[in-house]
Amino acid sequence: MGYIEGTSREQLAYWSLDDLVQEDSMVRVIDRFIDICNLEELGFTRTQPADTGRPGFAPDPLAKLYVYGYMNTVRSSRKMEKECKRNIEVMWLTSGLTPDHKTISEFRRLNIRPLQKLLKEFVKLCRSWDLVGGEMFAVDGTKIKASNNKKNNFSRKKLEARLSKLDEKIEEYLAKLEEEDLLEDSQGVAPEGLVKLVERKELYEEYLNYLNETGENEVSTVDPDARLMGNNRGGVEMAYNVQSTVDAKNNIIVDFDVSMNPSDQGQLTNMSKRLIRQGYRRFTLLADKGYYNGKCLQKGKKYKIKAIVSRQEPSNPKGQPKEFNTDKFKYDSASDTYRCPAGQTLHPHSKRTAAQRNFFNKTACGKCPYVDVCASGESGFRRITRGKYSDVCDEADRVFKENLHLYKQRQQIVEHPFGTVKRSMDGGYFLLRRRRKVRCEVALLFLGYNLKRAYNVLGFSEIMARLDCLSRAFTRFSRVFCAFAVFFTIYLRNHQPSAA
Repeated sequence: MGYIEGTSREQLAYWSLDDLVQEDSMVRVIDRFIDICNLEELGFTRTQPADTGRPGFAPDPLAKLYVYGYMNTVRSSRKMEKECKRNIEVMWLTSGLTPDHKTISEFRRLNIRPLQKLLKEFVKLCRSWDLVGGEMFAVDGTKIKASNNKKNNFSRKKLEARLSKLDEKIEEYLAKLEEEDLLEDSQGVAPEGLVKLVERKELYEEYLNYLNETGENEVSTVDPDARLMGNNRGGVEMAYNVQSTVDAKNNIIVDFDVSMNPSDQGQLTNMSKRLIRQGYRRFTLLADKGYYNGKCLQKGKKYKIKAIVSRQEPSNPKGQPKEFNTDKFKYDSASDTYRCPAGQTLHPHSKRTAAQRNFFNKTACGKCPYVDVCASGESGFRRITRGKYSDVCDEADRVFKENLHLYKQRQQIVEHPFGTVKRSMDGGYFLLRRRRKVRCEVALLFLGYNLKRAYNVLGFSEIMARLDCLSRAFTRFSRVFCAFAVFFTIYLRNHQPSAA
């Protein structure tokens, strides 16, 4: 019995690109989605062909190419150029066009904002298809590596240390040259090694002056917006803090932001405002302890948002028994006092209007047998401080305990998309530089994720049927509009006032 044999390479065959692409391929969904988007309204350049000059590429196939590329780990323009010549799905998607990498990268450069709007368009479709519930969201941040090496990032401390070493090297160099009487060569030019040291010193002094003038803590020479951030592996790297908001119904990413701040503090208000601007009202927001902030929780209450946020562990003196930690002191709002673990009452010694209030009881602490392990320092009594946001934080803690079953869903809602983007879609690093361009990459990655998610929830037949319905509606509207424009033009032509 022989082997299974293939078709001869010289054999002529009759088929089209459409025959080679699977009937339920995701590439058909991408093609239909871009077709129904009005690229001119979204702000894409060159949506109308030029009257003169060499014909260029329409924005439609290039937009489809970028969505497909970011969904399938093909993100650089050179890789996309290769895929246009060897990937059957890309050939089908672009109708056999083969733009070079310069054309591809130039399209992205000219359409940074419009490419971001594609994500918003698809989120609108998901809302109209009832894939987004709008009742509960989860927010989280992740660090994604920037296109900037740690060696090209300088802080004040780092610059001052390097300038000090350079001064020592220059002095040593001058002393050595003076001994050998070689400060200048026969043509009166300083040695090359000394020139390089002086140039490097001037460069570092320029960086230090920039930090002093702007008040920034660090400067990055390749990507000026990138910042040094800690990663989950215990180290630090140049990165951006990417914030995402995910709907709990079908794990659709409804919004995102790119922050230059390594911490998530303060982002709860930012992400809440972004949701409100999109028309969401009275929703529940899940967040981890990195978002726990009294000011943000107060604003969330003002916006009528139910924030379920895990509380940060309070800092306690080292070696203090857990029984006497700060969280064991219970506040009674009726009497405006604290009850300590030993049963004593701590009274306020500040006005209610004070930004920070102190509670203590010197008499009770002086007689307490646990004062040595409870109180720290030489004061001899325990002091509890209560800030102006403590009431809001206490209410948030109560809401968190009552809704612990909802908070446990946070990880599977918001962290799963990050894992998919970073691993499955190779989105753990950025190719572009500057925050404005990085936002474009994040939007394309999240659009690819949302397309996959909607495809898995609805299935190929259903999602294509819904896109076809929108496509037919858009075509009918275009025909009616064109007919009206023609009629209006004829009317104006026939009713022009005659010249006097």
